[in-house]
Amino acid sequence: VVNSYLIASSGKRVTAIVGPSGYGKSTIINLLLRLYTAENGCILIDGIDISMYTDRSYLSMIGYVSQETFIYNNSILENIRFDLENCSKEKIINAAKRANAHDFIVKTQNGYNTIVGDAGIKLSGGQRQRIAIARAMVREPSIMVLDEATSSLDNISEKKVQEAINKISLNTTVVIVAHRLSTIRNANNILMLADGIIKEQGTHEELLEKKGVYY
Repeated sequence: VVNSYLIASSGKRVTAIVGPSGYGKSTIINLLLRLYTAENGCILIDGIDISMYTDRSYLSMIGYVSQETFIYNNSILENIRFDLENCSKEKIINAAKRANAHDFIVKTQNGYNTIVGDAGIKLSGGQRQRIAIARAMVREPSIMVLDEATSSLDNISEKKVQEAINKISLNTTVVIVAHRLSTIRNANNILMLADGIIKEQGTHEELLEKKGVYY
């Protein structure tokens, strides 16, 4: 149970949530996405309980990327634009650059007009994830939620996605659920979950010094 946890949408911070399977990481994300309603306690963004926001205004603040990316059989441009009909190509390219995707996109056969095939079969796992991150970033969210976004990637692909996360965190609050040390070690704050509660929190170095659950 998390009694209260403050997220600053303008704080340019990276918060990582770690812990064994079944100990509450996904529950926290589902609460943050308002898929669940908290029975006790609250989640605050800039001091405001998330239940006070309308669905439309709240969801406009959140960008979400999961382990399983949805890529459909269309161009890279349209996969990033998705349902934003009036989104300009310039804005899409800027989002792709922040997602560390632009360089590989321009090297494909037709650049942003390349058709990626069913489920993005013509792209690697890391490329699909960066397209998904660009899709979230083009909406200019205040908070980016990455739910195991690097867990199924090889080391090289993970590095590219991690570079994208680093770029995003310069201007956006980032919440990461991850198991890989390389993904979480540079977070401003790490929440270590165990037995359904936050057992420890701090930076990677601070938690190692405690030699507790995280260590």
